[in-house]
Amino acid sequence: MNHPNLKHDRRIVINDVIRRFINRALHSRDCNHEKNLVWVALTHCAVNIVPRLHRLRSNPFTAHTKHAFGTNRSKQKFMALETQPELQIKFARRDRALLLVLANLVLTGLLIGHLLTSSGGYRFELDQVGFEAASFLSVFVMFVAATLIKVSLAERRAVLLGLFALQTGNLLDAATGIFFNASPVWWWIGDGLTFTGEVILALVVFQFVRLTNDLANRDPLTGLYNRSYHMRALANLLKTRNNDKESVAVIAIDIDHFKHVNDVHGHAFGDLALQAIASAVNGFQGEVKVISRTGGEEFEVVVDQLDEPAVFALADRIRLVIASIDLGENRQLTASLGIALSHVGEALVSLRQRADAAAYKAKNTGRNRVCVAD
Repeated sequence: MNHPNLKHDRRIVINDVIRRFINRALHSRDCNHEKNLVWVALTHCAVNIVPRLHRLRSNPFTAHTKHAFGTNRSKQKFMALETQPELQIKFARRDRALLLVLANLVLTGLLIGHLLTSSGGYRFELDQVGFEAASFLSVFVMFVAATLIKVSLAERRAVLLGLFALQTGNLLDAATGIFFNASPVWWWIGDGLTFTGEVILALVVFQFVRLTNDLANRDPLTGLYNRSYHMRALANLLKTRNNDKESVAVIAIDIDHFKHVNDVHGHAFGDLALQAIASAVNGFQGEVKVISRTGGEEFEVVVDQLDEPAVFALADRIRLVIASIDLGENRQLTASLGIALSHVGEALVSLRQRADAAAYKAKNTGRNRVCVAD
């Protein structure tokens, strides 16, 4: 694994090489250097901007939280699923927003000043540069709005960098029609920045849509799929397997005496216990189709392409894993599980009702066991 300091030093070296290359190209009239500046801009984006999007590409539930139970916090910890992030929109600090806008204006002003002094003259014809100028102003307004608003599921720095790159690209495209003696290198840089900004913003939008979609399908406490997604996924799987004349199995999981846990230890402890159970059951995700939290202390697992003995063996392994969770001070929970295998053409409601009935049968016959529906 690369050390963080080595990555930082490598980035500094690459940035230094890029700056020298840009200075060389700006003082040269060689067309090859001018064209290569586009690739320099894209390389700079890859080194400095794209890594900031890396954490957005990861699953929002890959981070784990350690929770402690009981009094001995150093020994009574276990891994639980991270609670799902929420979609929040709030105003940013006004002083920071003002600094970002001022920095934008200063950099833009310096660029315009450099173009004016280096070109020696300008002409402004609205029909020639009107579209680029309007694009520049509209993107600048979006930049100002992005400095004032923070959206929790969007990488704000990436949004600002993408908008600034797009804004600068539009400015340089307009400048080629205003500063008629300016070097053609600015046209190449403008197109490169425009393309870079559009790519960054497209990535941010894609990740935002993915995360909000995942947010709508996940249980906020455990990170497992919620009831709404579970019903859709089970209905689609049932339809597919019914067409293939194959069965689908539903494993209903009901935690034993969970109301007593909440009453005695409090709802905060109960929430941590649910997270621990969800984390344990989620360890079987490679063997099943769907794992969901469908109610307060109720979970469901959907399996296909397994016969009844194999499903029973899987359910019993889930039961044992739940019973082995250490909640501290020798406190443990057990679960009653019910199994139902679908009949050909059976409806979703009927299948789930039979699985629930089997789980209740397991509760009524002693708990901490697996029962199969009739």
